[in-house]
Amino acid sequence: MPNAEQLLQSREFVRHQIAEFPQLMESEPETWWWSTARLLIDFKQQLEKYPDPDLREYFGTQIEYLKDQLRIASKLTPSGRDDFASLADHLIMNFSMEIASRFEQKEFPVKTLFLPLKEMVRNQPDRFQTEYENINGEDCIILKVKHPTNDNWLKIPLPVNRKVWHKGGPARAVLDIVAKAPLSMQESEFPWNDFDAIVANKKKNKKAAISIGVDADGIEQMGEDNLNFPRYCAGRDTTQNQVCLGAEGLYFSQEAMTTAITGHTRIENEYVANKAIYGFDKMTIQGESLAKPRGLMRLIKAVVEGKALSFDYIPLNSRFDLGTNVIFLAKRWSKKENFAEYLQRSFYLLQQMGQTRPEEKDIFDTLERTHQENAYFDFDSEVRFPIEVVRWKARKLIKQVDREMGWQFRIPTGMEIERVPGDNRPKKISLIGFKPDLKQFEVTDKWNQFLERSRKRTREYKAQDLTAYEKAFMRGKTDTDGLGIGDDDLVSFGNEER
Repeated sequence: MPNAEQLLQSREFVRHQIAEFPQLMESEPETWWWSTARLLIDFKQQLEKYPDPDLREYFGTQIEYLKDQLRIASKLTPSGRDDFASLADHLIMNFSMEIASRFEQKEFPVKTLFLPLKEMVRNQPDRFQTEYENINGEDCIILKVKHPTNDNWLKIPLPVNRKVWHKGGPARAVLDIVAKAPLSMQESEFPWNDFDAIVANKKKNKKAAISIGVDADGIEQMGEDNLNFPRYCAGRDTTQNQVCLGAEGLYFSQEAMTTAITGHTRIENEYVANKAIYGFDKMTIQGESLAKPRGLMRLIKAVVEGKALSFDYIPLNSRFDLGTNVIFLAKRWSKKENFAEYLQRSFYLLQQMGQTRPEEKDIFDTLERTHQENAYFDFDSEVRFPIEVVRWKARKLIKQVDREMGWQFRIPTGMEIERVPGDNRPKKISLIGFKPDLKQFEVTDKWNQFLERSRKRTREYKAQDLTAYEKAFMRGKTDTDGLGIGDDDLVSFGNEER
């Protein structure tokens, strides 16, 4: 059995081998196949010299799988850059699911609750109506949903003969109405800006989703021939997202219903193969189950935007800085009409969570400090489908490989945290007592000045001659996996609302 030092050396060896992959993907798509093949050959040659037989076997299997996939792909003839990128996206996701499958639990305890569409309409005809329409060749039930405080009706197209479920905002909006959620929560889900969907395997399901208006990068592949709701729930970030809407009706968990009724949400994320590339929102530190910074960001976002009212927070979480998650949220909100109040609300929550410094008087002090510590965060970065999305997934994939290596070989994190009594006793975080400061509502100049300073810092950071390894594994201080991986790849997907 290798000792701790040997395990850490093995991790560094693998990191240096795989760190080149995202760099290769920055070149033109037509070059990706051969450059990736050369990388795999070099990795295999280096691996054969490595003394640890378990490491050789573990990564040797992954290399052979990838080589087989590349051989198959090399026989295809994509037409143009976007076609190459779409094929690469398919290969990356297949590989991600393949290597993650051994870490996915086999049973999912979530009980599926279901409300038939007809019963939903019969119970609340003042809020729901249906009609039929053929959209781009797809027979659909159109669910019309009425706004809670005005006479506007929004439409959700539901393909009748395909395995496609709506997720995200529209599904949450329907559940909030069914649960008679607080009015403020119902209002916050209107209007939805786009559609996101979960689809079962087979191209016809993805095609149906695109036909009804779901963007290609808003489609989540189930990785199975059928839609598996308990497994879907296991991969959600928070309880309020454990809901889907299909032509047959509304699927939801008891936890999602409870969140809709009470407004109280929590992290409910497990490691699921088809979501593994996107990361993981929970961690266990000294026997305590905590939310990772990205998970806390999702809770803050839900409460600030009014889609939830509160969440539990364990003080031990304050030992881990939220890092760029704070500025990522500010960037996402900057184009919203209520940007200024969202900033104030977020600062109010961050103060309760111990995520601000005593000298920080408002959110701009927190944002400034955060970007000074994380100058690599690029406010002008937008990930657009398909080529930029593939490049982003390449960065995420090597982090997944590294994370799972840590689990496979039980590599120690080296985290030593001094505990204090009561640091595992949860407290409720909410906006109760919050009062907006009207004097802070004019934030355009402050925000623009902050952006100008941040862009200068980012240019200086990018001017450094960093190696591929440094770019991949030495950015960010939020090392919650003990992997040397921070929060350096939070991105915006165009103008979508995720």
